[in-house]
Amino acid sequence: MVFSWQSSGLWFGLLLFLTACSDPAPAITTQWGTPEAIATEFFDALYNANDLDKAKNFSTNNYANLLESYGTTRQVSRILMNVSFDEVIITLNPSSSNVRQQYDDEAHISVVLTGTHQGKKIADMRSVVLVKQSGRWLVNAVKADKFSRAVR
Repeated sequence: MVFSWQSSGLWFGLLLFLTACSDPAPAITTQWGTPEAIATEFFDALYNANDLDKAKNFSTNNYANLLESYGTTRQVSRILMNVSFDEVIITLNPSSSNVRQQYDDEAHISVVLTGTHQGKKIADMRSVVLVKQSGRWLVNAVKADKFSRAVR
């Protein structure tokens, strides 16, 4: 087989196309199982996957029961979280040098939610409280960050 720039360009284009069409996963730059990864996956399940059961799997029993009481991810985001998105990007708070405050069995993670709802840009920050149960980090509470201001 003779190498030609035209055929390599075709292969590159095909590879680029297939990569662009793949199912997007949350960009987690932390190790799986860490509080940061669990907090990111929790919000991804809630806002991007719209999967309440998956979000509950990342939660303590008490918080999972609270989520279940709202019935749907839409109700959880609208009422419990008090912020709805059509599209959202979930990141850890880059402006804070102390993204995580971790103790033996408890961690506090600052998560930034950036997206749109009905054409309006929204940026919101949440403080996620995680606890370690049976060796797993689980979401125990989500609080509005008292030092941030939602941009709507």
